[in-house]
Amino acid sequence: MQNIVHLISAIIVLCVLQCTSGFSAEENFLLIDGLTNKRVLELGARIDERISPWSTFKIPLCLMGYDAGILKDEKTPIWDFKEGYDDFLAPWRGPQTPQSWIKDSCVWYSKILSLQLGLEKIQSYLVDMEYGNRDLSGGLAPPGSKSVAWINSSLKISPKEQVNFIQKLVCGQLPISHQAIQMTKLLLFKEELPEGWKLYGRTGHGWFIGWIEKDPNFFPFAYHIREQEQRINPEQRVQRVKQLLLESNVMH
Repeated sequence: MQNIVHLISAIIVLCVLQCTSGFSAEENFLLIDGLTNKRVLELGARIDERISPWSTFKIPLCLMGYDAGILKDEKTPIWDFKEGYDDFLAPWRGPQTPQSWIKDSCVWYSKILSLQLGLEKIQSYLVDMEYGNRDLSGGLAPPGSKSVAWINSSLKISPKEQVNFIQKLVCGQLPISHQAIQMTKLLLFKEELPEGWKLYGRTGHGWFIGWIEKDPNFFPFAYHIREQEQRINPEQRVQRVKQLLLESNVMH
């Protein structure tokens, strides 16, 4: 019954994606078996094309923050909102913790964390992680209107590279401490799926990347939708990925 409910919900989302008047979108999706490296499902022609990571960059930032000791746990540090900070969404206009930062995708918290890490340290992490094109020439910035390297700027990564990055994260193959990985996983957990599977991930401007796991198996994925008009909200992307996961028949 739970499978049927998830499928019906995903079909409704697909209708929204395909049938909205005047709307066109291009989907790219890659799902692999994290243990065997086998491609399970692939959609779209741009799996290897690099684009801005947007808010999916919070995943490597989170790993760096915990590894460097700046982030302590899911509640620490608490950083306060100040006038002039990025305030596009209402939840950003208040104190933030690592947990709320990830949950509400708070841009100014990312900016403060990146400045505390420093450009040189972030660059070193990106090289060691083999993350996308590793290009931080777009720079860092304090909270406010100025953009940063990972938001529609110099740093770019492809869906395939996102999947490879997630695979290394789950396998513990990144140059990051075990504790940093476990804390990041804690913040990325989204929900329990049918048959005991767990869904982890992070959305970001057309993206939803992450993985499902059920020991010892796990399946990393990257989904990106190119929108003519920005009408597809993050939750619709999550629902679409859940549909694709069901269609792939990996959750049994």
